[in-house]
Amino acid sequence: MKGGSSQNIYYQGQEIVASSLSDGDYVLRSVDEYDGDNVSSSTFEGEYTATDGEIEIDTSNLESNDYFLRGGGLDENRDNVFELTVQDFSAEWDEDTYDTGEEAAELNVESQRNSYNVNVSADGLDYEELNAIFGDTAINGVDHDANSDDDEIIVRGYRDDSIEANFSAADIDAGDYEFDLEVYDTEASDSASVTIEEEDVSADFADGVTTTAAGDITEVTVELEDSDSTFVSIGGEDVGFFDVVYVEDDDDDDEVTFQVNTRTLGTNASDDAYSTEDDIVEPDAADNGATFEDEDGTPFDNATHFSQASGGLDQGDLVRPIQAGEYDLIASNGEFSVDSDGDLVVENEHDIATLDLVEPTVSGVTTHTAPADDTDAADDVEELLEDATAVEDIALEDRLVVQVEADGIEGYVAQQSGEDLDSLNEGVDGAVLNDLVDDGNEQGVNFEVEATSATANQDPAQLDFSETTVYFDDGQFFVVADTSSDDTFDKSVSDGDSFDVTYEYVTDDDERYRFNTDSPPAWNINANADSFPYFAAGDDASAEASFSLADREATFDNENADDQVEVAVNEEASITGTTNVAPGTDISVRLRSASGVSPQFILTDDDAEISEDGTFEATLDTTEGEVDNEATLRFRVGSSNIEEIDALLVESVDDGEDGEDGEDGEDGEDGEDGEDGEDGEDGSDDGEDGSDDGEDGSDDGSDGTDDGDDGDDGDDTDDSTPGFGALVALVALIAAALLATRRND
Repeated sequence: MKGGSSQNIYYQGQEIVASSLSDGDYVLRSVDEYDGDNVSSSTFEGEYTATDGEIEIDTSNLESNDYFLRGGGLDENRDNVFELTVQDFSAEWDEDTYDTGEEAAELNVESQRNSYNVNVSADGLDYEELNAIFGDTAINGVDHDANSDDDEIIVRGYRDDSIEANFSAADIDAGDYEFDLEVYDTEASDSASVTIEEEDVSADFADGVTTTAAGDITEVTVELEDSDSTFVSIGGEDVGFFDVVYVEDDDDDDEVTFQVNTRTLGTNASDDAYSTEDDIVEPDAADNGATFEDEDGTPFDNATHFSQASGGLDQGDLVRPIQAGEYDLIASNGEFSVDSDGDLVVENEHDIATLDLVEPTVSGVTTHTAPADDTDAADDVEELLEDATAVEDIALEDRLVVQVEADGIEGYVAQQSGEDLDSLNEGVDGAVLNDLVDDGNEQGVNFEVEATSATANQDPAQLDFSETTVYFDDGQFFVVADTSSDDTFDKSVSDGDSFDVTYEYVTDDDERYRFNTDSPPAWNINANADSFPYFAAGDDASAEASFSLADREATFDNENADDQVEVAVNEEASITGTTNVAPGTDISVRLRSASGVSPQFILTDDDAEISEDGTFEATLDTTEGEVDNEATLRFRVGSSNIEEIDALLVESVDDGEDGEDGEDGEDGEDGEDGEDGEDGEDGSDDGEDGSDDGEDGSDDGSDGTDDGDDGDDGDDTDDSTPGFGALVALVALIAAALLATRRND
């Protein structure tokens, strides 16, 4: 229609302004019929007068139809017609019931209109409460508070979408509410009823009792329902320590998991005492809404002020790191006070658990070997243990792993290293451990890995912990050293060097560990004599172990009298042996023909493995060679030959399944020959009693002949030669006589 508006469709109740008109009288008419583009029949609806070229048309009482203005020389055709329709509108809550803690309730709305504004009101709710519930939603061209005097809020409506409501942001009572929704510029409206219930907030500790050594790091998990946050307090009036943290679920798994460094609680490093990987933990609970009051309701600034002030818990500063004992863990809404007796009062508790700190112990030391690699090659303790094998003989070039079953120092290492509290099992620089055990540190921790002998006028070699990586895990830690590095020990080491390992906690006979007088105290300063913080004066604990270093070596089985390793000609010839190289090391066994052998062959098994007991087995297809071919056999690590020995291809090799030959019995009384045992795969005729002598294990000393009957041969009779039984017996007699002669000599 004429008036400069591009909008041709309007909704009942909207106010339409027709512009660019000549001043004068006009008639609004509804279209009854068209003849082509021209209006051929119409009905009178009302009279209007144009002032300053404009007419305002009230559509609230008009029905859906096409309308036009008559007068002022306007053409009565489709170009000057506007369409009026009734807006369809409906509203319904996505759920019938929500609780007071709901943050994202959905009020679903539908209309044939794309975008519009809606007035929202509800009996019993004022504008401030409505604004808390809906205030974050979008609107079009007006302010939320345009109708605030009427306790209405204006929000945006949609064709088919939802208006989000946050009931947790408003302090409203539980009950039934009917929300009235009226489209801002039309007559469309609807209402939507919902029931609001009290929020059933809960915060429960996953473990009723969490046990860890004092000085270590512990992990706490709080399971949340109908809330994503809570406050957790530690301690109380009975243990001389109290603190509170705010925790929040940040990964939407309905729980919060966080770590606590028990070494730094209550010190100048208390802000670092809490850590979480996936959630939120804030050490300043007061900044997050927690309140602290005396018995009269006078507030304190924060948890520290509350715990130390005379009107609060009146605890003062710690004199040493928090000690072994049972500490209450309380999940609550964060309202703390004291009663007339000065005891802690926690309002609205959700759950209570116990943090049981126990006195640290030293249980043992074990040495391991691991394949050569960087000290920090393992991603975590689990991977390190997959590579480590407990031994007392460590091959140079491999990794030395010293396992110390002791607790109480994890928190110190975490704070000194600056690593996340949950990442110490992934390895930290050993320089931190070196700092802890330094004689001048006064922490009462001694750790030495020292050679048992030394060059004259020199101190024995010691392991330099600053060249190691340390992994922590459940009451123990692992020190990983690279024996191939010249810097690992403070002096040169070599084949055959032996070392003693000593780990101990010591104290002064008279004085306990004590912080300095700073407030809050410095977490790592002992003002008294060298003492472990968690032991009484005069107490100590220690553990020891030992190991030796040796050059890498390997030996092969089946070595004959000519110092050659016999290797069977077989598609799956087995070559076995023993080595001190760390199990898990990539090794190869290579068999190479001697220079005079034709055709030449080089056979390699790159998949040979070392077992935990140090034995290895390689399998080669040696059928490229022939019996009596000579060769060289090598045991290799990488490109280095650890062992090289001559080899000889033979028809078969004793696989060790037969029992070993017993020693000949001493000469003495005549006895009957024992029956020969069954031949093994090599076809040897061992006696059933492990000897070639009589039943009593002795030869006839008088005439040098066997009185007893010969025993039957074993199973492998095909290897014997018919007709030579007497010669075999004679050889046996000669051997026995020679043995007797050696013994007599």
